[in-house]
Amino acid sequence: MRIALGAGRAMRLTAMALILAGVAPPPAAIAAASTVATRFARDPARFEDNKRKLIAAYRRRSPALGTALEKAFAQDLLTLLAPEFRRLAIRPDDVADMTAAYWVTAWEAAHDIVGRQTDPALVQGAARQIAGKLGPSVARLSDAEKQDLADTMLLQTLVVDARMKAVASGGAAARRRMSDAIAAEAAQLLRVDLRQVELGAAGFTPRAGAAAGGSAAGPDASVASAPAAPETPGAHAANWAQVEGVYFRSYTSFGVGGMVIQDFEPIVLFRDGRYYAIEGPALEDVDLAASRARAPRAWGQWKREAHTFLLTDERGRTSDHRLQQGSFFKAFPAEAAGGALERPYKRVSGGGDSALGGTMAIAAQTNIAFTRDGRFSDSSSAGASGANVAAYSRRPVAGGRYRVARHTISFTDAAGRTRRAFFALGSQAAPARLDTDMIFIGDRVFVKDD
Repeated sequence: MRIALGAGRAMRLTAMALILAGVAPPPAAIAAASTVATRFARDPARFEDNKRKLIAAYRRRSPALGTALEKAFAQDLLTLLAPEFRRLAIRPDDVADMTAAYWVTAWEAAHDIVGRQTDPALVQGAARQIAGKLGPSVARLSDAEKQDLADTMLLQTLVVDARMKAVASGGAAARRRMSDAIAAEAAQLLRVDLRQVELGAAGFTPRAGAAAGGSAAGPDASVASAPAAPETPGAHAANWAQVEGVYFRSYTSFGVGGMVIQDFEPIVLFRDGRYYAIEGPALEDVDLAASRARAPRAWGQWKREAHTFLLTDERGRTSDHRLQQGSFFKAFPAEAAGGALERPYKRVSGGGDSALGGTMAIAAQTNIAFTRDGRFSDSSSAGASGANVAAYSRRPVAGGRYRVARHTISFTDAAGRTRRAFFALGSQAAPARLDTDMIFIGDRVFVKDD
């Protein structure tokens, strides 16, 4: 079986594409680990629709990759894979089996493992663990919802495996870049840093010495809330491999009536000594070279002397900031708060000329509220007043579902449209302590709405 995944390049769709190259069928007890609760009646038409959605999502990020996937997925994948499914005792109509396929494939890619036979004991451990975790969560889902999850995992498995094989002969640097990209993408999809977990006979466990928390945990039931149409990893997910740390700093701006107020912005420090003030999009969606050419004021150089950071902007002006002492702070990823939000926030901004002797004042407020089960609602209002004019407008409450992972937040509205932005949690005190009263969405700070 061969699938063309690039111009002039053919990729063999073997058992490794399902993470189990050369593995003998597991014992009946292991094969039965996926309970009936995780199984569903497969709809071939729905699978074709899910393939189209994935291709379209990738095409928006990379037209070339979208075209390659369209050619590769044009085949009857389920029929082609049926012998491997039977030989390996993996069921395409089981959410747990397909989820295990992705987890192990992504874990291997994150550890730069390609072309090596997978130990059957590792696969069986992961399958048992995931079946046990997923069963209760997916039991309440419809067959269609279960299939959407299983299709997401299966198709992402094939994409990851093909990408690693494509660079297998390209040298260590090429493999490392691809491994970094896939590790970052998996963190977005799974909310887990796969480089901080070990895979053994019992499944996934935190790596010895890894920090506790959701980012280093094994599979949990949260994967059952993955979107039906998978969120495509950013085209520049490898950006994260260059990051030294994520922080936020204070700056001054003109507020309502021309008053000078303090505001905050998130900033990323790269290992090569550059810094980047977030412009709005998630970092994995940013072409760094293009950003530097388009918005040089967002860029500069940094270095650290003990607890003090020296930042030099594009005009050569240097400012010093002592960490956690009023102007420069550590920013935390979503996992520091358990990977979910559960309170209302607001952002107030404005302008005008009253501080300069004028009469006009303008104020605006954005409100956004989150629930821990993955829902959000937002609204905004604005008003203006002057000597001879007064006006007010309000955008009604809207909302949908949200998802946070590391430093990315995704919003999906009622129509199914998804947008992504940079995300971070605030901090206070020294040493830095998580402060959930402050969050960053894009380049804007929001504070707890009492």
